[in-house]
Amino acid sequence: MSLGQRISPLQLFVICFVTAFGVSMTTLPRSVAEAAQEDMWLSVMLGGVLFLLTVWTAAKLAAYFPQATCFEYHRILLGPFLGQLFNLILVVLLAMIPIVSIRTFGSAAQMYLFHITPPPVITFSILLLLLYAAQYGLFPVIRLQQVIFVSSHIVFFLIILLGFLAVHSRHYQPFLAEGLGPVFKGAIPSWYAYTGPEFVIGLLYPFITRQKEVFKWSAAAVAALIFVYTLITVIVQGILGVKETAYMLSPTIIAYRSVEIPDTFIERIDGYFLIFWIPVFVACMLNWVYFTAFGIRRMLNLEDSRPVVVLLVPLLLYFVDLPPNYQTAAKVSEWVNRALLVWGLGVLPFLLGLAWWRQRRKTC
Repeated sequence: MSLGQRISPLQLFVICFVTAFGVSMTTLPRSVAEAAQEDMWLSVMLGGVLFLLTVWTAAKLAAYFPQATCFEYHRILLGPFLGQLFNLILVVLLAMIPIVSIRTFGSAAQMYLFHITPPPVITFSILLLLLYAAQYGLFPVIRLQQVIFVSSHIVFFLIILLGFLAVHSRHYQPFLAEGLGPVFKGAIPSWYAYTGPEFVIGLLYPFITRQKEVFKWSAAAVAALIFVYTLITVIVQGILGVKETAYMLSPTIIAYRSVEIPDTFIERIDGYFLIFWIPVFVACMLNWVYFTAFGIRRMLNLEDSRPVVVLLVPLLLYFVDLPPNYQTAAKVSEWVNRALLVWGLGVLPFLLGLAWWRQRRKTC
């Protein structure tokens, strides 16, 4: 990939949206229900608004180094050794996201769709597909995502809207009964659902046209995510109620089992939900696998990322199946969410401060 290949603002919007919209939408209502109760949808909105600060920080930081990816300006700001250490941490963080997401997807798919198929077979099939798609570079990946975005994401959104047929207003009461404390507490678990745009900006900023509009288009993607995630949370809460939502593995899937379209031949809306969820999830994981391989390539100054993808997929397969049960995998997912929170609210502002100080010393 050369600087002659460019990413348009609309493509940036699609990349940011698709990268964040994957497996978390099926588990997000459970995470926020445990903390925020009836105000769970407010927590989802608040988490998205707070995440906009991280997107702004990532865009401002990248603007100081318009011709470099985050793997280069880490070394510029922190020095060769410490910068490379930060790069290693970032690569591990990028790899952990598909690991925990694919494990969650495999468990949910085996439970609700492929009842007699072992989860390792599901994860191996997904990773084999990702291996084939990710080895051809970023721009074939982007073109594939644009096709999936139009053909699957839009239909998937229409399926989500059908959930309003089964909601009950009694599940939304009382409103703010315990104040704003639970709402802020519930915003923390929602962070993982929005993760993606800050890494897209850091990795792909040199290849984006109209770089001054990066924050505007990535913020538009986050705003779209806030709308969709809040919509899903409102629907799941309205169908299941808070108590049932808080104790289910994938409450979104369970909620759509209750949706019926009267006077039609269409039944089992959750089946359509699962069918269109597969390409949506694959498009999301394709980004993360490619970003991990791209990061390793930039960190090691390799000419081509294709061998990295080939070597990376077996490692991902090993770590996806490493947790012995779902409870262990969920615990790992919690730690990954905390690490992403620290990176977004701690590391990126720290690096932005270093970049500002470096620029100020140059101009003084």
